[in-house]
Amino acid sequence: MISYQSPQAGPIAAKIIGRDRKVMLGADTRTPEIPLVVERAEGMWVEDPDGKRYLDFGAGYAVVATGHCHPQVVKAIEEQSKRLLHIGGSDFYYLPEVELAEKLVRLTPGDFPKRVYFANSGAESLEAAFKLSRYYTRRPKVISFLGAFHGRTYVGMSLSGSKKVQRAGFSPLIPEVIHIPYPYCYRCSFHLKYPSCKGSRQFEGIPLLPCVEYLTDTVFERLIDPEEVSAIFVETIQGEGGYIVPPAEFHPLLRAISQRYGIILVLDEIQCGMGRTGKMFAIEHWGVEPDVVCIAKALASGLPLGAVVAKAELMDSEVDPRAWKRGAHGSTFGGNPVSCAAANQTIELLDGGLVENAAQVGGYLKGKLVEIMGHHRIIGDVRGKGLMLAFELVRDKESKERFPNQVTSDGKGIVQVFVGSAFKKGLILFGCGFNSIRLSPPLVVGQKEADLALGMIGEVVTEIESQL
Repeated sequence: MISYQSPQAGPIAAKIIGRDRKVMLGADTRTPEIPLVVERAEGMWVEDPDGKRYLDFGAGYAVVATGHCHPQVVKAIEEQSKRLLHIGGSDFYYLPEVELAEKLVRLTPGDFPKRVYFANSGAESLEAAFKLSRYYTRRPKVISFLGAFHGRTYVGMSLSGSKKVQRAGFSPLIPEVIHIPYPYCYRCSFHLKYPSCKGSRQFEGIPLLPCVEYLTDTVFERLIDPEEVSAIFVETIQGEGGYIVPPAEFHPLLRAISQRYGIILVLDEIQCGMGRTGKMFAIEHWGVEPDVVCIAKALASGLPLGAVVAKAELMDSEVDPRAWKRGAHGSTFGGNPVSCAAANQTIELLDGGLVENAAQVGGYLKGKLVEIMGHHRIIGDVRGKGLMLAFELVRDKESKERFPNQVTSDGKGIVQVFVGSAFKKGLILFGCGFNSIRLSPPLVVGQKEADLALGMIGEVVTEIESQL
């Protein structure tokens, strides 16, 4: 067992936490390992009401890409709030919404006409894409992936395959969602190794991966007719599932399969999009053009906003009569003018150097994490692109044996111990997957902050190893 005590909140923070427990929902995901009460935040730093400062390598779950309270984003919010707070973007017109839609049409992959729907969140964006796909194709079935996380609404739960607690007790879920393995090459579902797993077979000239072959040869032959599948929903890089980066052939194969059978390819770029991976959208690393892209999180630097960008024929009945009709979908608050103003400024900042910074600092961070892995036995894998990085904690590097669910006498797991120990040192980190630690700092992070975080991570690894 590891000797460990959860962090203690300061006196003012503790009182606020106590008040919170008396009035807030019991289904939250707050944890004693990060008893963070935020008084203010700026750039890379968060300060609690007791005056302690923390280096933020979580960015509010990859939301504040431009850093906390970026002055140009704050200015855009202030200026817009003086002109218009709300009127209803599904019924009326205002410039910030149109400008943002134009930007997203330009930035998302694919040189073809597109249309944009604005929602309030990532989960709402997935809801819209789900309805859109079924309406257009009039097909009942959907393909999703094990390890996926698409939100906590009924569509989100039904599509997700990340953790049982997110689905337990809510059945029946939406029917006809079929989950297949995602290419988690470090822990292959088929106990194979990439790239030697690729055989001689190809699909549309692309070498078949066993995980995709499972879809074409087993699911499509034994379970469902591909002609009844409306959509494939996939995270370009899996987020909550462990920051899993698929191999080069994966997304081109999904694109080829969807095109052969008339299936709509929907990419969830909610966590990996908006510059996080060193490209504006993660799918640009694979050169694939999807039919639909779902966006949220970092889109408005912390204000609630989601978006669905789709081929025009899917969304506009004047382009294709199979598209949904007027009134088939909408949102009261989606595309709020203040959120759109924040998003327009966010995109300017991303285009102005933050995407490039994500690639550069992310590459530096990943290289240093690989160095740390080489000197320690409990880090089995380092993975990711840009500033979407993770390292996986293992009990044995050779066998990849996982830590037991409980590593402390009071039932804490290894991820809880790691993030709690980091928090004590002043570093905010989040877990992902089963035993992985994610690094998703604001895209304004520099090498100085990266080195500070790496130093604290190295200290935590050393402290944990000393007790094993």
